[in-house]
Amino acid sequence: MRKQHPFDFEKWDKYLAEAEDVSVDWIAGDHMTTYPNYDKRMVALAQAFEWSDFYDQNFDRTLHQKAHDQLLEENVDLIARTSHDFRELRAVTSVVIHGEVRLEGLWAAMLEKGILRRLLQRLQSQIPDDFPGPNY
Repeated sequence: MRKQHPFDFEKWDKYLAEAEDVSVDWIAGDHMTTYPNYDKRMVALAQAFEWSDFYDQNFDRTLHQKAHDQLLEENVDLIARTSHDFRELRAVTSVVIHGEVRLEGLWAAMLEKGILRRLLQRLQSQIPDDFPGPNY
């Protein structure tokens, strides 16, 4: 089945390989707060993923169905290393991409530790032949 909104895994893998083990700078903001200063490529990666067929618009429901009502960093890393479930990987990757809105600095942790890279690599390795059909 032809993908309507593809995601260039190879392009983003190169960026993520460069970002691994590199600390994200944090900038002082108003009222003694700080926020991560992400590379423009990370923002572009997130936008590209959100616009792709791989982004699970219903990731909360999918995660609930997969019994992931709370995802800790170590759980995300374990899924990135071991899961063979495309729907699980798709939902977890989507929540990580979306998660920066709710949890500032999430991307920093996922980038620095290589977790986002492993998630995307595992997701790509598990793409079903009939994706993005009606079952996804």
